[in-house]
Amino acid sequence: MRRVKQGLALGAVVALGLTACGSDDDGDDGGGDASGSLLIWADEKRAGPIGDLAQEWGDANGVAVDVVQITFGDINDQFVQQAPAGQGPDILLGANDWVEQFAASGLISPVDLGDNVDSFVESAIDGWTFEGQTYAVPVAVENVAVFRNTDLAPEAPATIEEMAESGLALQAEGKTQYPIGIQVSDKGDSYHAYPFYSSAGGYYYPLENGEFDTSDLGIGQEGSLVFAEGWAGLGASGAIKSTFVGDDLINAWSSGQLAYWITGPWNTTVVTDSGLPFEVDPVPGWEGAEPAVPIVGSQGFYLSQFSENKSTAQAFLDATMDTEFMDSIYQADPRPPAWKDSDASSDPIVAAFLAYGEGGYPNLYPNAAVIVEELGLAQAKILDGADPTATMEEAGTNIQNRTG
Repeated sequence: MRRVKQGLALGAVVALGLTACGSDDDGDDGGGDASGSLLIWADEKRAGPIGDLAQEWGDANGVAVDVVQITFGDINDQFVQQAPAGQGPDILLGANDWVEQFAASGLISPVDLGDNVDSFVESAIDGWTFEGQTYAVPVAVENVAVFRNTDLAPEAPATIEEMAESGLALQAEGKTQYPIGIQVSDKGDSYHAYPFYSSAGGYYYPLENGEFDTSDLGIGQEGSLVFAEGWAGLGASGAIKSTFVGDDLINAWSSGQLAYWITGPWNTTVVTDSGLPFEVDPVPGWEGAEPAVPIVGSQGFYLSQFSENKSTAQAFLDATMDTEFMDSIYQADPRPPAWKDSDASSDPIVAAFLAYGEGGYPNLYPNAAVIVEELGLAQAKILDGADPTATMEEAGTNIQNRTG
């Protein structure tokens, strides 16, 4: 039994949420038999397949399951507002970089993956493990790579310097609008720039045995300063500018005016629909430096701490750990699947992103919001001509001061 509600106004979503956590389920955290009712929040792309599973599973288990469609960018704020009042969903689809915020506020419960833990790619498990607990059923992983227009750039550049030189030459010939297509904006974008940062030896916090060492902030230290110098050089040459933004890069690719686009699998449809020939490459590193490593994010199903239906919700989450369902999620939103046995893993685009993401830095590092803001602003300023060393050191000091 399920109802998928699409295109709901915010007021309607809130009204539904008032009934979500008030069923007759006893709220036990254990396995138990499914009973009562569930409310699930999902984005507009994936509400359909989630609703299909909800109907099949709900009918089989005598559970009324409502799947409410909410714009992905609104899910976080709405959950934070409603959950503490005992409202909102039992289960919600979200990103793993929300875990620290949600866990610190006591909004979510750990999820039991049971014997299926080895059925997920390692980066997905790493991306959902916080203070020794797993906080979601992963459905997708994502990281940036390079979409390369092979008409404009038949060979993959071996280094960042080669990519910049090639892109600038193509721009001078009028063949590309942006020498290196990477999202920046006036606020910067540390996520997209991380491969450049990591190749220079930069890091945020060391990660060992699944634990981050927050006593050792890498921003302001040697590797970050090496990055800052190289990044400044890209800005001075015009290879990358702070004016580069996502929509402009989409338009440039679609019109055949972009050779190198550093973006993620969320833009795969843009690339394939353009009809242009392309390859998916790892982001190259700086000449003579370390390989460029991306940040790896993940999306998955959270379990609300305020759900009165935890045992029923866990039973539904158990049902999501299935190849057919995971494939249906991929078909609705083609991000690399977190489920190892997904048929989509053999797709060459998916395989290229997954391969490059192996060993990436989990998008669950401490103090993420502060780091994203301060480092992003520093990167934008450096591209605009600010002193690279002083600007990066200032960013590190600001982060230390704001995080204690």
